[in-house]
Amino acid sequence: DAVPATGQVVVAEATRLERLVCDLLDLARLRAQDFRIDLQPVDVAELVRQAGVVWADRCAKEGVEFRLDLPDPASDLTAVTDGARLRQILDGLAENALRVTPAGRPIVFAAFSSDGTVAVQVRDGGPGLTDDDCRVAFERSVLYERYRGVRRVGTGVGLALVAGLAQRLGGRAEAGRAPEGGACFTVVLPKNGPGVRWGHQRPLA
Repeated sequence: DAVPATGQVVVAEATRLERLVCDLLDLARLRAQDFRIDLQPVDVAELVRQAGVVWADRCAKEGVEFRLDLPDPASDLTAVTDGARLRQILDGLAENALRVTPAGRPIVFAAFSSDGTVAVQVRDGGPGLTDDDCRVAFERSVLYERYRGVRRVGTGVGLALVAGLAQRLGGRAEAGRAPEGGACFTVVLPKNGPGVRWGHQRPLA
């Protein structure tokens, strides 16, 4: 029994290190002037819905409830953005949520529009964030160092990458408390593309 258990630990650690390397590479590329953004009209609600199919299955395997919170189909949630990068953001936030959400608690994907912007949101029923956590959530490794050994943590890079990608898409990332009792992460993007910066982000460091 010890050998299979050891093998599982090795595989898990290898997966974590692979994710860390990929995140660090993406974070480094964000600073490059030639970082590629492929701007196209994207149906954000449909993107969230498609991502939800994958994440509903992953949540079910962990005993976590999954829900979508989307507006009426007649609502226009189209934005000029990079759909692949937006999906990368959504997947990163979902990975973070699933890591800390216990069985029986929910994870919610949401999308909505307001004042020339479109937003995607991931909410969870995990342990949540303090006010200070929300202020520093997107600073590299801060929450990782704060909660390592207290609860499951990721690479320490994922939320910084989310914030950096949001900036590259002309938007912003926000952290707060979810009505489900845990954390709420929102990425707000301009409908007409990244010609306008929405809000201030700390430098990627």
